[in-house]
Amino acid sequence: MGRWKYKKGDQSLDRLEKVGRMRSRSKKSKTSQSELRDSFILPESSWPISDQGFAARVVEVHKRYCFVSREDNIGEVDTKDVWLATVARRYLTADRTQRNFVAVGDRVYCSTAEKHATDTKSDLPQCVVQHMIPRVSKISRVDPLLADREHVLAANVDQLLIVSSFLSPRVKWGLIDRYLVLAECQEITPVIVLNKLDLLKEKGDSEFASNCQERVEYYRKLGYQVFVLEARRDDAGDKAQLSKLKSLLAGKISIFSGHSGVGKSSIVNLFDAEIVQEVEPDSDIFYKGRHTTTYASFIKLGSGGYVIDTPGIRSFMIHQEGPIELGFGFVEIRKYASQCKFRECRHIDEPGCVVLAALADGDIAEWRYRNYVGILEGTTGREGRVRDIE
Repeated sequence: MGRWKYKKGDQSLDRLEKVGRMRSRSKKSKTSQSELRDSFILPESSWPISDQGFAARVVEVHKRYCFVSREDNIGEVDTKDVWLATVARRYLTADRTQRNFVAVGDRVYCSTAEKHATDTKSDLPQCVVQHMIPRVSKISRVDPLLADREHVLAANVDQLLIVSSFLSPRVKWGLIDRYLVLAECQEITPVIVLNKLDLLKEKGDSEFASNCQERVEYYRKLGYQVFVLEARRDDAGDKAQLSKLKSLLAGKISIFSGHSGVGKSSIVNLFDAEIVQEVEPDSDIFYKGRHTTTYASFIKLGSGGYVIDTPGIRSFMIHQEGPIELGFGFVEIRKYASQCKFRECRHIDEPGCVVLAALADGDIAEWRYRNYVGILEGTTGREGRVRDIE
């Protein structure tokens, strides 16, 4: 058959030309979207020099605006100098893969607003976020409203404090392991904090208490720092543990994250927080694990350093879930994985797997291995639990 020939006015040709124009516009649109994103994220050396602009750190994020505090020198955030900020309008038309343009912990360049950028009754000075430096790390979850969009909760942190409670709510070791994988993949120093030791003592369940102690020692054997606290308002428990934790927080930006009601805000308050975090006044209610923090907040500590206190997180994103990357996140598996016969060994049923041999010899704890498999195969619940793990 020969080629089809179209005459002027042919409806088929008209349709083809129309599709061509639409594709051309779509291509230009995608290019402009990419350029918009690239112009927003700039290294600090590329920021404009202006008397009307200043560097700042995002300290809280809301739906249509955020709060920022000046950071004229890196690492020195003036959290008492708070501005109400909005992202420059030219970026608002860009396609987004993330829920918000900025997250708590982002370092941004702001220009003072000539007129109020937001229609609020706030007396705070207002500014416009023009640029953001590339993030060195982030902690995020799937956007609860749109499953294909990422919700970044915090960025540019030095260390992640994984806070859990032994009871009320009951410790979820699978969730702790997911946090550890996240920290390893993002190259953030992880620290495990287990709270409500007093409840563990009061319940008198010796088998559960023994199991908890074994797992605490296992984490310490792997090289992780583990703190065990009783962070009630009138008694913080082991003073030596608190003193060591205080030194660890000084001079760093740390994020406190974990399940709702585990006592994150109570622990933050122990270190002379500039903004006292709300906790339940009734101690009985407090130990039921009620959620108190609503927004992630960037807070200066009187004892030194800054913390980001987050709402309780039930699920978050691990961006590297292949066997190689995931195995790297489990430090004891990492030790043996490179010796496996197959380069992309999943460490599940492959012949000659060195990781499985180490598991059989007791060098890798069975409960940690089950958590690894649960993450790899997607069988963990949203709270990091495998069906048969508690």
